[in-house]
Amino acid sequence: MTDQSSDKRGDDVETVCPLCAVGCRLQPGSGSRARGVAGPANPKGRLCRKGVEAFDGRPDDRLTEPMVRRKGELTPVSWEAAYNRISEHVQRITDERGPDALAFLGAPHCTNEENYLLQKLARSLGTNNVDNRARLCHVSSARALTDRVGWPATTNSLANLSDADVIFVAGANPAERQPVAFNSFIRPAVGAGSTLIHVDPVGNETTRLADIHVAPRPGMDALVFDLLSGRLLDDGAGVDRGFVSERTRGFEAFEASMADRDDDTMRRAAGVDADIVNGVVDRLAAANSVAGLVGTGIENSAEGTNASAALLNLLLLTGNFGSSGSGLYILRGLANEQGATDAGCAPDRLPGHLPVTDEAARRRVASEWGVEPPRSPGKTAKELLASFGSDVRGALVVGENPAISKRDPTWLRERLDALDLLVVVDLVSNETTRHADVVLPAASGIEKTGTFTNLERRIQPVRPVTEPPTGVRSDLTILTDLGKRLTNHPEAFTYADVSMVFDELCRVAPTHDSFSWDTLGPEGAQWPAGEEGALYRERFETADGLAVFGSAQPLATSELRDGLLLVTGGRLSDSQQDRPSPGHVRINPTDAATRDIEPNQTVVISHEETAVRTVADIDENVRHGTVFLPASVADPLLRRDATTVAVEPSAAHTPEHER
Repeated sequence: MTDQSSDKRGDDVETVCPLCAVGCRLQPGSGSRARGVAGPANPKGRLCRKGVEAFDGRPDDRLTEPMVRRKGELTPVSWEAAYNRISEHVQRITDERGPDALAFLGAPHCTNEENYLLQKLARSLGTNNVDNRARLCHVSSARALTDRVGWPATTNSLANLSDADVIFVAGANPAERQPVAFNSFIRPAVGAGSTLIHVDPVGNETTRLADIHVAPRPGMDALVFDLLSGRLLDDGAGVDRGFVSERTRGFEAFEASMADRDDDTMRRAAGVDADIVNGVVDRLAAANSVAGLVGTGIENSAEGTNASAALLNLLLLTGNFGSSGSGLYILRGLANEQGATDAGCAPDRLPGHLPVTDEAARRRVASEWGVEPPRSPGKTAKELLASFGSDVRGALVVGENPAISKRDPTWLRERLDALDLLVVVDLVSNETTRHADVVLPAASGIEKTGTFTNLERRIQPVRPVTEPPTGVRSDLTILTDLGKRLTNHPEAFTYADVSMVFDELCRVAPTHDSFSWDTLGPEGAQWPAGEEGALYRERFETADGLAVFGSAQPLATSELRDGLLLVTGGRLSDSQQDRPSPGHVRINPTDAATRDIEPNQTVVISHEETAVRTVADIDENVRHGTVFLPASVADPLLRRDATTVAVEPSAAHTPEHER
């Protein structure tokens, strides 16, 4: 297959922003700047600061030739020599230990076609040990949607938000993280009369537009949603009895599970004010349409609770699925988070989210590939990393950097070094390539052809706007090269161009059925075909077509024995173009006063023997008993699984404890 990183260029080329999951369309602008093109995700063609600079992100230290480790050092070699090293080690590992001794890690910055080929390579070799971190970012929300309504994806178009009477934003800050979507859809809806309710322990830019800010204790979002559902059940107003009767099952069990709750106990455990709860209940009871937007913040629920499942119960109770202005939105962060999993880069799901245990689904794939995928689910990315050097002896990492996972850094280095073969495909050297046996240089998102799927399930074509450096190949070309060498079915990895890979994905994945490369169009389309706008208008994607109620969440508590609850923001690595913002710790005035902390004072935030030093911002938008720290600064604490921290003036801290 010819490398299609150069199939079309010029000032008139349109592509998709390679940074966040909103899916803005871009064209080359003045100099290295990008300019927006009006499209479904950015109807006025506006771009955020990062989008404007999306074409200016080519680092100076690009990898430009393959490298193989010899005598402890990475040494430049030819592509053929690098491929030969990989082939020899993969053959030896599979001969000695079987295909499950291999691991394959994809990435949400890779195209749909690249993630599809990665999982095809893994499964053609006989293992389901394939995963990507996008699947982990919103795992509880995706699981709740899969188990209860059908697809692990946002249910409605962003444009549908204009019809919402109430918009919940929970555990997210779209005003900063998805600013184009926020300003194009949420802000206009609020301006036209929609009520914005922000559920987050820490106030931020999104809170500034909100009509109501619900600030529960960290991890207590599930109790807030159950509290609201319980109040609606008691009052009767706001419950859509017709929808519940005709389109759901399990309501009676859900209602019974809510019967023994004590609202005051729940409210105190959640740490929310009674007047605020009453205000939200009144807005819900009067609303015709309610939409819920969730981020990674609600993934950190208190033990035994699931905030996404509780919010889904609330939306079902009020009849808010299958129509404009309703539904559950997953505010994904990275360009192709949705698409990576759609393409089957998951240990338990084939392309189109079909279970690997489904015999008919495996036959569907086998009819296209000529080989049937394994029937047993593989290991997750977390499990694979823990198995490096024991059950897993070789790994292919494409566009990912597992060395910066939120785990103990010494443990991570030991795991990576314990592999017999670590192959890394990336743009630049990073923390993981330092441990690699083979490094392959890859093209960036603005140098290749393919498709991305945005946070509203919209598949959009990606086109190159610039040439990759000489000697660099796209992930697509690398994966087809490896497929021909490593598998017994080289013909299954022979494609004339990327369009053939996309069309094969469309034949394999039911979500993509009826699409093709030639008919996709520049603005793309939402999957499944014919479901633009809102999913589930007639039936849910369940065996009987009905949505399923869950049960009341357990009464979790968040009593602190020592320290303050740590809340963190997005990681800098979440976006190629993120610039370091002031890495200050935000602390409530009361908490600051009890610790003799003054504004702009240098403080130390510590957990056991790990500490970081930064500057204090005293902020009444941070709830009492909580501190907020950007994840990039909090990284050493997160790697130690810190959920509570001590904060004190730096002069009171012993420097040798800092790491």
